[in-house]
Amino acid sequence: MFTPKVKLKREFGLLSATIFGVSLIVGAGIYTIIGVATSVAGSGIWLSFLAAAAIALFTGLSYAELASMFPRTGASFVYVMEAFRNRLLGFVAGWLVMFEVMVSVAAIALAFGGYLASVLPVPILISAFGVIAFFSLVNIVGIKESIRLNILMFLLEIGGLLFIIAAGFFFGGTQVDFMDFTVPSIFGGAALVFFAMIGFDMIAEETEETKDARRTIPKAIILSILICGVLYVLFAIAALMLVGPEILGASTAPVKDIVVPLLGEYSDIFAFIALASTANTVMICMITSSRLLYGISKERAIPSLFSKVNRRFSTPHFAILLSFSVAVLFLLLADLAVVAEIANFAALAVFTMVNLSAIQLRLEKPKAKRAFKIPFSIAGVPIAPVLGALFSVFLISFLSMDVLVYGFTVLAAGAIVYFLQGRKKAPTEKTIEKKQELREKAGKG
Repeated sequence: MFTPKVKLKREFGLLSATIFGVSLIVGAGIYTIIGVATSVAGSGIWLSFLAAAAIALFTGLSYAELASMFPRTGASFVYVMEAFRNRLLGFVAGWLVMFEVMVSVAAIALAFGGYLASVLPVPILISAFGVIAFFSLVNIVGIKESIRLNILMFLLEIGGLLFIIAAGFFFGGTQVDFMDFTVPSIFGGAALVFFAMIGFDMIAEETEETKDARRTIPKAIILSILICGVLYVLFAIAALMLVGPEILGASTAPVKDIVVPLLGEYSDIFAFIALASTANTVMICMITSSRLLYGISKERAIPSLFSKVNRRFSTPHFAILLSFSVAVLFLLLADLAVVAEIANFAALAVFTMVNLSAIQLRLEKPKAKRAFKIPFSIAGVPIAPVLGALFSVFLISFLSMDVLVYGFTVLAAGAIVYFLQGRKKAPTEKTIEKKQELREKAGKG
């Protein structure tokens, strides 16, 4: 008798998927990057956040349309492969996303360790390892338990941002010329704060755990970007009103220093909010990286072991264990700035490929089923993906040569993996649907 394979449980609705996306975006980035970005953009930092949000929205629209066409785990890998019918390009996209998320786990865990070390005498690497290990275990136990914990921590980190926003608008007394900026400084700041916008693309990786994914995922992507964009702009304005651009730009602990005028010695409480934020982002990235491995394994680009689902918990336990191992490996770099910039390179490279995929599929399959369609086109070409691709390449040009070398080294490693494993033929959509029908019939029998 044919035994149906265990599938992932569908736990995400629109609210939880949107919270998932906002939690991914509002993570370590906003708590670490606003200070150094203000040193570049000055009192125009709020416009840098606005520009970064607009650029993210261009690419987010591409993800929304493609997710409505292909509601399968493996997102970027699937989109690029379907658009260009080139397995190598698809593999490169998936490889870069895996790399981006796993490096992000390491970077954010290091940030967590730094915050914890500021209040407790715990070595950074030990606490960073601990937070990754803990959330790996949580993810193996089950996505439902992870969602509940995510919502609790989400409320705490958003509460911290809202407190600063309210404090700035009601009690901020610093005189600031919000129009004192130059265009180069705005885009220089945007290149830095864009790191705080990364994460929306990971929502598309949760299609197999989302109810009515074709409609829910696109809405969650767009809502997440809009919510975070508004929060960031208001947060930047409030921060300027509380301490001014000079103090903010010189701070190495910006969120804590922002509230010193209000809380004094009690400002340390925001170190704990930052701990909650970074821990929450580690959890979400661990969920996403394991599901990404699961999806790419189903496409036969990496060994099938990583698409196996635990019968007790209905979670991809081998994929979770691999995500844990790779993230811990990157901890050994012990340099938050370096690993964050490498993650940025991978994300922007993938965004360029996904935007080009949206354009290609609109031209090649204009009548294909799309539960969501990007508005505004010229001669059949949607405008948003064009702008998204151009701005992604533009921001890559701001990265250092060392980071580019790291990035292309990762691409070379991916090519080796591809030729060793990834050339196996992936199942087509028809094959997948046929197998699913057989499993359902077997289950009824």
